[in-house]
This record gives sequence, C-alpha cells and structure tokens, in this order.
Amino acid sequence: MKQGFPTDEILTEVQGGLGVISLNRPAALNALSLGMIRKISEFLQNWEKLDNVKAVLFQAAPWVRAFCSGGDMKAFYRAGMAYRRAELELDALMVFFAEEYALNRFIFNYKKPTIAFMDGLTMGGGYGIGGNCRYRVVTQNTVFAMPEVRIGFFPDVGSVYHLTRAKGHLGRYLALTGNSIKGADMVQTGLAEYFVDSAFLGALRVMLSTVMDEMALKAALVRCAREMQTEDFGILHSHGAEIETLFSDMDPLMIVKKGRAGSEGGKPSAFAVETARDILVRSPVSVLVACAYMKRADSLCFDEVMAMDFILARNFAQGEDLYEGLRAVLIDKDKKPQWSAPGLENVRAEIVNAYFT
Repeated sequence: MKQGFPTDEILTEVQGGLGVISLNRPAALNALSLGMIRKISEFLQNWEKLDNVKAVLFQAAPWVRAFCSGGDMKAFYRAGMAYRRAELELDALMVFFAEEYALNRFIFNYKKPTIAFMDGLTMGGGYGIGGNCRYRVVTQNTVFAMPEVRIGFFPDVGSVYHLTRAKGHLGRYLALTGNSIKGADMVQTGLAEYFVDSAFLGALRVMLSTVMDEMALKAALVRCAREMQTEDFGILHSHGAEIETLFSDMDPLMIVKKGRAGSEGGKPSAFAVETARDILVRSPVSVLVACAYMKRADSLCFDEVMAMDFILARNFAQGEDLYEGLRAVLIDKDKKPQWSAPGLENVRAEIVNAYFT
C-alpha cells in the first residue's frame, strides 16, 4: 500500500444520513478476513439502531482496484491443513464460514436500505456482500464470477438464491463453469440493478448521503444510472442465445455432450466447445453438487439457502477437492489439480446427495 493511506482493513464513516463501509485490503484485492467480517457486522449492528443513519453503502477504498475478490481462502487453506493433521477441530475450522454466512444473512435481511458499489473485481464472498444488498450498482469495470468449482468448492454466500433467478440460464453457466461476466451482463440478467459509470460514483455517494427516505434513494440511483451500450456487455451479448440453449438441461454430462456435438446436428461453435472443456476441467464433485444445488434452490427462500450453504461447506471441508483446488490455484499455483474423481461419470449420485446431509 502507498505510504499515507489508512491501513485498517475496514474504513467507516457516516456521511449525512449514509453509513459508509469501505473495504481496504489492497494487497489481497479486498479478500475478506475474519477480522473484516467481524468489523462489518459490528458496524451494521450499531448503525441499525441509530436514527441518523438512513442507509448503508458498501464500497472499496478508492485506491483498491477491486470491490472484493472473495474470502481469504489462503488463510482457510492453512487452517484446513491443521485440521487434516488433527491439530484443529472441525468446529474451529468452520468459524470463518459460520460468521461469513451470518453476515450474508444479516445484510440480506437488514432493516435499512443497503447499497453496494461493485466497481471492479467482484467474486465469491464479494458477491456475498454486494449481491445480498438491496440496491446493487455495477460499472464498466465490474468483473463478476462465482469461481468456486475451480477450487473444488460450490457457489456459496447465498449466491445460488440469486443465480437460480438469473435470466437466460446465465446463473447455471456461472455456477457450473466458474467463468466471469461483466457488469452490464449482471444488470441484464437480474444479478444487479443499476449500471453507473465509475466516474459518477463519487457524485452518487454525495447524493445518497442527502436522502432521507427510500423513495429519494431510488430516485438518486435512477438519475445516475445510464443506458448500457453494446460495448458494455461481455459474454451475454455475443453468446447469450447459446448459453440459454446449452444450459436448458441441468445435467452437466448432457451440457458437455451438446457443447461438443453442436445443436441439432450442426457443427459446434468455438464457444460451445470451450464451455464443455471448462466444465470438464473443474472438480467433477463440485460441478455435480452445484448442479444439484441449483435444482434444489428453486424452492428455497434465502435463509434456507444460507442454512444449506453451511451444511455443504462443512461437508466440503471434510473432503479432498477443496484443499487440492486451493493448492493448485492459490498455493503452488501449478493450475493442475488432481481431483478425487477423474470425471463426471465417475461420481455416483449417492456421493452427491451425501453433501446435502
């Protein structure tokens, strides 16, 4: 961090009627530590009781080039290794997820309006903060992904509640591939509501600090939002129709088959082939659990999704793929994970079902 910048991982202030929480861990792209989660929870609890705080805004500190890259999975990996050596109890290992998920629930059910400026990289736990706010703002800099199947995990932090409701099967694509999309794609499919040029976020924040009711807050957001242009979109503009066709089936093996064979006997597109390849190199267990979860979440309310998140996280923490995925992506960085199952066809249905118990 440049000299002179505040070093606290969470910066807070009350500006007019707006409580502002700024994530400030630049070296880790604002990856959430347990300390950050606890500090955010503390301020949210206090501000909920104060009459002068009318709404709460989440943003990155101005000098950080990401909103939030997720949870601090390097720290979890170290704790997980201690658990696997029998030096740490499972309940102690799960403290991070327990408190993170409690914060996700708190934000989703918060009594006052919450706003997120998801400007820049927004992944995993970052969407657990921003995606669970009442008003979700993205910019031309936003890059969003739920990349958990890449590390042998599953889309958590309540994201499945939102992914199942995304238009055009984009949520299925994100959950099963772990690939990224742009901010305009998020707005188009319902994963965010407002597209604002990043240059206007400061002015929008000032406007939000002066509003005294939720109607005026909405009006300020609408006033600063702009129409999205073709160049603002990513994958949705160029491959939206293909995604809807490929992921009309919620069977990863069928999706892969369609991706390789092409629709109606035609030659497969480069995008379809690449999508099939992406699914095949992810953790087979993670892909199949994510798929089964998407099916179940259709009938679950948000709090039920969060309860299921913890059950799944606890079971993944006792398995192999999560640690192997973290090793390959974050620790050794060889990007060559050796998954517990060699392929999707090698994972029995009872193994998948066991993760939900």
